[in-house]
Amino acid sequence: MSIQKILDNVMKTDHHIRYATICDMEGKEVGTVIREGVTPILNDEEHKETLRYAVNAWKTRAKFEPKIGKGKYVLAVYEHLRRMTMPLGSKYMLLITWGPDGGTQDIVSHLQNMFSGDPTLEW
Repeated sequence: MSIQKILDNVMKTDHHIRYATICDMEGKEVGTVIREGVTPILNDEEHKETLRYAVNAWKTRAKFEPKIGKGKYVLAVYEHLRRMTMPLGSKYMLLITWGPDGGTQDIVSHLQNMFSGDPTLEW
């Protein structure tokens, strides 16, 4: 499945999703979709910094996998938005945000089902 197709499918998950980004495991953005009418909260440089931070945090968590198990996703809840980080195979990460009024449980469940066991994620 192409990066663009994955991003389009993610955006269809829930109308509350503001944006979706896929980056590689170095934090380099490979694709982003922003919902029409949404103004990004962070500028481009801040967005890139959050990608690098998310990837580095994921790598740090990975060293504890033998004891706590493999990470499935991380959900950060902020005053103005929710941000979810999820690995896509071993080479990519998905970051999505939605507003505080979104259906968090529905979004998380749908995305987990969408990507669980998908062999095409090993690009």
